[in-house]
Amino acid sequence: MQGGVPPASFEIQEKTEMLPKGRISLGILLCFAVTTAFAQSTLHIGPGSGTKCATGCSGDPNLLSGARNVDIYQTSNGAKTLSQPVLLILGVPSQYDHLMPAMPIESVTSINRYPGGTTATGTASFAAAGTYNLINPVSDGYFGIMQSGQEVYGFLGLSKANNSNSFTNWADEDEEYVDLTVTGFAIHVYALNADLGPDGLINVGLVQNVPKGTYVVAYGAVNSKFYSVPFTESGLKVSYH
Repeated sequence: MQGGVPPASFEIQEKTEMLPKGRISLGILLCFAVTTAFAQSTLHIGPGSGTKCATGCSGDPNLLSGARNVDIYQTSNGAKTLSQPVLLILGVPSQYDHLMPAMPIESVTSINRYPGGTTATGTASFAAAGTYNLINPVSDGYFGIMQSGQEVYGFLGLSKANNSNSFTNWADEDEEYVDLTVTGFAIHVYALNADLGPDGLINVGLVQNVPKGTYVVAYGAVNSKFYSVPFTESGLKVSYH
């Protein structure tokens, strides 16, 4: 040991000897249990109910041709039905945001469980500030421009979410699949009032002119557990048809 600073392994060994037997392992287990309990990346985005990839395709991201219908699928068969609303989040290339309608959602339908479960009609509205700590909107449904160095859930103030939906990942795949160079993503958030239970699905009908290059993710919560979409299962609109 040089310089008077013990190595990290030495510190851990000393502290372990001072605690009752079994306490360290219990603490580690509790730490992992808390992490698992609060953050779940089990929501997938697909091209609508009845399609081959409705439950997600691990497309990294999942490519949405036309995107007249998109869906949010809950892959966990042990999750509780999420509280309402479930948030639908669209990241629109900023150079095309002038084409984005204020309310692009035409229909909302839930199917629990999917497929073959109970079908019900839901509603959509502009997401409100404070919903799961959501930041204040700039205007109805519009929450500003996400830029380099940011990721969408953190940008919106939504905690305990998967942080892989970053500007970098989104911009890279827009360039690859849409041949589009993006300097910012205009973030729009909508509140879906529809049930999303274990192995459940919410189908969302969108207008055709949601811009090409737009990303789709979602966020929900129940009993202090938070659910988000990993980038590998996000949706990317790659065409208008």
